[in-house]
Amino acid sequence: MNYKSIQWKIILIYGLLILVAMEIIWVYLFKSLENYHMTNFENYIEAQATGIAFTLKDNMNSKSSLDNIINMYLGPNAYIKYVYILDKDGNILASSTGEKGKMLTPAVIKALSGKQGMETSNDNNSNGKIRSIAMPVVDSDGKISGVVYVSGSLKSVYDTLSDVNFILLSATFIAVIITVILGYILAKTITDPIKEVTKYAREMAEGNFDVHIDIKSDDEIGKLGSMFNFMSKRLKSTLNEMENEKSKVEAIISYMSDGVIATNDLNRVILFNNAAEKMIGEKIMMDEPLEKIAQGQLKNTESLIYCNGKILKSFVSPIKADKNIDGNVFVLHDITEQQNLDNMRKEFVANVSHELRTPLTTIKSYTETLLNDGVDEEYRNRFLSIIDKEVDRMTRLVKDLLLLSKMDSNGKLNLEETNLNEYIENILYKIKIEAQKKNQKLAFCAGEEKRSIKIDRDKMEQVLLNIVSNAIKYTNPDGYVRVFTNYDDDYAYITISDNGIGIPKKDIPRIFERFYRVDKGRSRELGGTGLGLAIAKEIVTAHGGEINIESEIGIGTSVYIKLKY
Repeated sequence: MNYKSIQWKIILIYGLLILVAMEIIWVYLFKSLENYHMTNFENYIEAQATGIAFTLKDNMNSKSSLDNIINMYLGPNAYIKYVYILDKDGNILASSTGEKGKMLTPAVIKALSGKQGMETSNDNNSNGKIRSIAMPVVDSDGKISGVVYVSGSLKSVYDTLSDVNFILLSATFIAVIITVILGYILAKTITDPIKEVTKYAREMAEGNFDVHIDIKSDDEIGKLGSMFNFMSKRLKSTLNEMENEKSKVEAIISYMSDGVIATNDLNRVILFNNAAEKMIGEKIMMDEPLEKIAQGQLKNTESLIYCNGKILKSFVSPIKADKNIDGNVFVLHDITEQQNLDNMRKEFVANVSHELRTPLTTIKSYTETLLNDGVDEEYRNRFLSIIDKEVDRMTRLVKDLLLLSKMDSNGKLNLEETNLNEYIENILYKIKIEAQKKNQKLAFCAGEEKRSIKIDRDKMEQVLLNIVSNAIKYTNPDGYVRVFTNYDDDYAYITISDNGIGIPKKDIPRIFERFYRVDKGRSRELGGTGLGLAIAKEIVTAHGGEINIESEIGIGTSVYIKLKY
C-alpha cells in the first residue's frame, strides 16, 4: 500500500484537520475547567481560613479553644486536610496533626508581613498535592497576633480533570476514525481512474524501458499508450548515451584535486565533487542556493574565499546554451599554504630589515660624530664602545639567521649517544657564573641515573643555554632557576623553571615565532635577537621532540622539553 499516494494524502489531511481541531478544543476546555475548579477550590479554602482568622481575633491564648476551633472547621470536610495556628513568630500553637515547632514557609512569611499567602506543595502523607493558604490573624488593635495556615487536598480537582481528559480523548479518537473512513471513500472515487493509466508509466519511471503497453482501444487512453511505447524506445536510447557521458564527466570531476561546483541559471547547485566539500568544510546539497555556500562568498567573478581556516581562489566559467548563459562552473584552488608562505616571507623580511636598521642607525650616528675633530677622548672611547656592542649585536643576529636558514634547508643532525644528566650538568656549569652575578640559585635536579639519549650535542647545548640564560636574565636577583630531568619508557623530559617576571598569557601562543618579543625594549637591552626560542623549537622539532611553555605574570616560567630516545 502506497502511503504517499494522493488517496492517502487526502485521508491524512482530513484526519489531521479533525485531530488539530479536537486538540485545540481539548486544550481550551481542559484549561478552562482546570482554572474553574482551582478558582473554586482556592475561594473555598480562603473562606475557611478567613473564618478561622476572624474567630481567633482575640482568642489566641487559649490552647483548648484553639483545638476546638480546628476541630470545628476540620470536621468531615473532604477539602480541608490540615489546619495550623501559628503565633506571630511562626511557632505552631495548635494543629490538626499535633505537630509542634516552627513553620516558616514562603506563604507563612508573607502572612506574617500582613498579606495573604498561597502555595502548592507535595503532601508528605500521600502522593497527591495540597494547596495551602496562610491568613494573618489581626487583633482588635489592628496588630498581627498570628497566622492561620489551612491546607486542602487537590485530589478531587485532579480526579475531575482526569475524567474530563478521558472523555475528550475518547471523543477525539472516534472523530478521527470516522474522518479516516469518509476520507478513504472520497479519495478512492478520485484515484481509481488515475491508477489504471499510471500503472504502466510507473514501470517506465523505475527504469524498465522494455515494457510494452498493449493497446486495447482507439480512444484517448489508447493514443496515450501508443505514445508511451514510442517514448519508451526513444528514452532508452537517449538515456544510454547520456549515462555514458555522465560517467565520464563524474569520473573526471571526482578525482580532481581542485573543488568543482556547478550551478544553473538560478544559481542553484547542480553538480559538485568531494574536494569542494572538504575545502569549504561544509556539506553541499543538490539544488542548494549558491549564497548559502561558504557564507555567500562565491561570486560570479574570480575572487578569494576565506573559510574552514583556508584561503581558496575561485575561478568562474559560464555554462552557455544557445548563446545564453545557463549557469556557472566554479573551480576552487587551495592557496592557503602559498598565501601563508608569502605572508611569512614578507613578515620575515620586514623583521630582519627592522632588526638590522636599528644597530646600523646607531653605528652611523656615532660614526658621523666621531668624524668631527671636536670629540674628546672620553666620548670617543664611549662611542666606540657603543659601536662595538651594536656590531656584536648584528653579528649575533646574522649568526642566528644563518643557523635558522641551515635548519630550514636541511636540518641534518649529528646524533651522538649522550648521558643526559652529565651533559646538562656540564652545560649548567658553563653558565653558573651568570646566575652568581645576580645572586641566583641555579639548581639541577637529576632524574634516573645513566639514561642515555641520541642528540646533536652542539645544537642541543645551544637550546639549553638559550633557555637557561633567558631564565637568568628575566629572573630578579636572589631568585632561583631549576633544571629537572625525568624519564619514562619512550621519552626523556627536561624542565627549566624559574620564579621570574613571567610571560602574559596572550603572548605564549606566539612565543616561538621568529623575532617575536614580549617586551621589545627590554629584550634588546639585554642583547636578545628575538630568534632564540624560534631556533630552540627548530632544533627540538628536528630531534623529533616537543617544546612547550607555561608561565604566569609575577610567578615564573616553566619550559618543558620532550625528547625521544
